[in-house]
Amino acid sequence: MNKYIISSVLVGVLSVSYLALAEDSNKNVSILPTNVSASPAVKVKMREQKDQLQKNIKDAKTKVRVEIKDAKAELKNTTEAVREDIQKRREEFKETVKTKREALKDEIKTKREELKTRLEKIKDVRKKETVERIDQRMDALNEKMVQHFSNVLDKLEEMMVRVSKRADRVSTERGLDVSEVRLAAEKAITAIALARTAVETQSGKTYTIKVTSESALKVDVGKARQSLGADLVEVRDAVKAAHSAVKDAAVALAQLVVKPKISPTPTTSPSISPSPASTSSPQATPVQ
Repeated sequence: MNKYIISSVLVGVLSVSYLALAEDSNKNVSILPTNVSASPAVKVKMREQKDQLQKNIKDAKTKVRVEIKDAKAELKNTTEAVREDIQKRREEFKETVKTKREALKDEIKTKREELKTRLEKIKDVRKKETVERIDQRMDALNEKMVQHFSNVLDKLEEMMVRVSKRADRVSTERGLDVSEVRLAAEKAITAIALARTAVETQSGKTYTIKVTSESALKVDVGKARQSLGADLVEVRDAVKAAHSAVKDAAVALAQLVVKPKISPTPTTSPSISPSPASTSSPQATPVQ
């Protein structure tokens, strides 16, 4: 990138040199008496100097084009590497979740058999069935939310690929300093990784309803549901933090690329402060 800027400056300097030479040549010719023309040797030297400058300018322009092409190719490879790294981590994440869910099946099966045993002390058949349905729904909800959070993180990673690609392009084509965008992007990628870890952990969890007595059955069920809800909120917060970090990276890029429009200051009426812009972020499905 620095080479590209230096080469561009070189082209400009050579162009200015060429113009300066032309002006000096005109001045040298103009100071000669009107009835005396420049000697053939002087004309040949002027022509040689002009041709050499034109050649230097042409060579410099060619060098700049080659460097721009090389820089674009390098950035393309960088973006592809980012995309491949994200894809690799995503596949590893899905494989880990799949393994945890498979291992959890036996645990859930054992848990439900033990729940049936504990419910034998409950005389009300309807209450027994209700508790068993709630137990099944909690596991289903947990699995559904794990999938939901996984999909959200996939989309956030796709957004980061687009941000990285756009930052590469404006850095190459417009020579903009994207260091702040890079820093924000690194923070976003770290936040996404932390959120994925939280989702992985949640994918291997199940919740046991401890039946103490028929009178306390509602309380026992409530404790299990509260435990699930608290864990899902924790994971949701991690995903929201990743979403916020990705948004910060996108905003940093937008502020760099898009120049703010400056409105003329009114002279006949006082200025009115704009109302704060409302922002929103995707919310996780609430736990019922």
